[in-house]
Amino acid sequence: MGSLVDELCLVCHERDDGKVKWLKCLKCKLGGHSTCMRMTGLKSNASEVNWVCDPCALVIKSEVHLREEINVMTDGVTLAVEEAVSAQSGQVERDGMNWAEVVSRCRKRKRTQKNKNLLIIKAKGSKKAVDMKKEVEELLSDVQIMDSKFTNKGNIVINLESEEKRNAAQNKLHEVGNLIASNGKRWDPKIMVCNVAWNEDKESLIEEIIVRNNLESIDGVINKIKIVSERPAAGGTVHYVLKCDPEVRARIHGMNDKLKLKWGVHQVYDHYFPLLCYHCLKFGHKSDSCQCKVKGHAPHCYKCAGQHEGRSCQSDVRKCFKCAASKRQSEHSVSSLSCPIFTSEVNRIRLNTNHGF
Repeated sequence: MGSLVDELCLVCHERDDGKVKWLKCLKCKLGGHSTCMRMTGLKSNASEVNWVCDPCALVIKSEVHLREEINVMTDGVTLAVEEAVSAQSGQVERDGMNWAEVVSRCRKRKRTQKNKNLLIIKAKGSKKAVDMKKEVEELLSDVQIMDSKFTNKGNIVINLESEEKRNAAQNKLHEVGNLIASNGKRWDPKIMVCNVAWNEDKESLIEEIIVRNNLESIDGVINKIKIVSERPAAGGTVHYVLKCDPEVRARIHGMNDKLKLKWGVHQVYDHYFPLLCYHCLKFGHKSDSCQCKVKGHAPHCYKCAGQHEGRSCQSDVRKCFKCAASKRQSEHSVSSLSCPIFTSEVNRIRLNTNHGF
């Protein structure tokens, strides 16, 4: 059928096995299984059905006659022009997909097919990613690496065939000593303990939580809970954000998401607030380590999108810099729940958090 790319289905990424009809674009030669594209009502009895995708149809329509072009390109293959026109419109017996839906479904499938056999490798000292990749390939010469790529932080992510091979590769890299390999597990949960009394001793807060809520039965529990941040709340109380082990989170969930402390019972919520830089307004780092700040780039206000720091903003106007840049409705701040970009990041954190239940 041509090159390897031509033989792969755009939806399932499998080759043409001859069991179902194969839709093939007359112009770009790409296509896929008729069942994958939900075009099961095709009239042609041929195993390979010629078809015109939407992008190519636009090119053909810009020429003189669509029907004449199709008839020339078929080169003697029996094909009803009406079938090709209806197929490219995604209206074959009301069970078809147009090209935009095919591409969308293909991308969605790629997003949902998460491979769990990934290994994230980083060097203990300062080492270039290219040199580190060569070292990894030499150490894992007997292991088949399916795919590899560099991250923005200079690490390497490799994709292995199975979980057993991933674990074997991880143990082998640990033996070397100068490389750190992790399997990219989901993040430990963060919780917010609300309205803790101001006179609650912060230093003994973790011990208070463990003792008063019967968490001593969890092995090493004192090292599985730590205070991440705190902020003032109403009535002179304090909200504490804690990072804990999934086992601890599951135990708290079993107590109706409530924790007993010295001065009362406190409600617990999952905390998914993203790490946001208030200089460049990007996710994943703080302003202290912002490269844009190091390079001398002007800050962006998280309130009004102006080129000044948000804490010194005097404007009553609310405008989201991220949404304005992507030409969306932007009458809100960057960290507002009305912001689709912010809520998308919150959902990403929620989905990648291991809650333990």
